[in-house]
Amino acid sequence: MASVLIKKALFSKTNALQKTVGIICNATRNHWNFQYKPGPYPKTPAEREAAAKKYGLTVEEYQPFPEDMGYGDYPNLPDIGAESKDPHYPYDNAELKRNFNEPYHVNAEILGEDRYNISFKPRISVMEQWCWFLGVIGGSIALYYYMEDYKFGRPVTAKQYPQDGPHYSFSSQ
Repeated sequence: MASVLIKKALFSKTNALQKTVGIICNATRNHWNFQYKPGPYPKTPAEREAAAKKYGLTVEEYQPFPEDMGYGDYPNLPDIGAESKDPHYPYDNAELKRNFNEPYHVNAEILGEDRYNISFKPRISVMEQWCWFLGVIGGSIALYYYMEDYKFGRPVTAKQYPQDGPHYSFSSQ
């Protein structure tokens, strides 16, 4: 009986099968899990412990954002870019260098391996970089103004005109 109803529902219209498959695929592929939304800010130790368990952290590791930031019970994770993580560690998702059920950082879209590395320590300080930059630019400008009086070019003789005197031609006449 049920198979007759399913056949009738699917084959009664020309594109019913296509719509049914589309709805099922969309529902399974593009769903939003209610557990992705952070809960309210934990106020008691029991709520704090439940939030830490929810995100797979210990109570000592779990530190939520301040309440006025509006992130709820989401953990304030350390700022470690994917580029700074160990490349030889056997991650569950090696492309993103993260493990299964590991919470995302709030700024995960910025901290990817192909983006900004917040934990990068430059070899030369920014002040030293500015000093080198301004020294090179300033030295170039100083050389330009110093050498302005000492121009050099291709040595050529003055142009010869007929009214200026004898001229020599190199023809055989």
